[in-house]
Amino acid sequence: MKLTNKIAIITGGAQGIGLATAELLASKGAVAVIGDLSIAKSNELKKREFSGEGSLYEGRLDVADEENVKKFVKMVADKFGKIDILVNNAGICRNALPFEEIPRKSWDKVFNVNTFGTINCTNAVIPYMKAQRSGKIVNSTSVAAEVGGIRTEASYGVSKAANICLTMSLAKYLGPYNINVNAVSPGVIDTPMTDALESADIKSIPLGRIGKPEDVANTILFLVSDLSDYLTGVVIDVNGGMYMR
Repeated sequence: MKLTNKIAIITGGAQGIGLATAELLASKGAVAVIGDLSIAKSNELKKREFSGEGSLYEGRLDVADEENVKKFVKMVADKFGKIDILVNNAGICRNALPFEEIPRKSWDKVFNVNTFGTINCTNAVIPYMKAQRSGKIVNSTSVAAEVGGIRTEASYGVSKAANICLTMSLAKYLGPYNINVNAVSPGVIDTPMTDALESADIKSIPLGRIGKPEDVANTILFLVSDLSDYLTGVVIDVNGGMYMR
């Protein structure tokens, strides 16, 4: 699968699934641009050291800030002339609380990143993809959206469930412009967000192990490649069999 000269934005790309995805896409020839809140502010994209076929850049991005998203996407488009791929990976979760004790501000914060952040980034790239009549968008949901949560606040699973419907709505709307919109639904993946999970969670996985960020990145690679040209509105589970449809 080659992505030579493709321009890709990966949100939440400083670690975990996002970083694994950015590095994989770059290894296939893409210019992979990481946007993350943890990256220092700058008026330009910074090139990262990378020995693969493509290249890696990074810039500070707050997906919950609509104006910041617009500026970031414009900066990418101005520098590289187009945007071919958007991976909406940025997300947060909160420690589990009884449902009635979850404060409204926690609901707002989780939705502002997980769902409205996805909307903000997608809205920002749509004009570019419409103009070129092509594009690949991959959203992030979670097994938590499909099984009623996994040791996190309900706000996390509910926000990720919203992303499933969002993916389908966008797929219908953007299909006539030759823009594919799909989603990945990771299970238990070895990232900082899953450090608190217990051995009982792992025992519930038929394949007998937690996933690696690369497992999800490989699926995203498929969804942004030419091999998925006739797929849109699809959610692919990457969970080792933890949840089966």
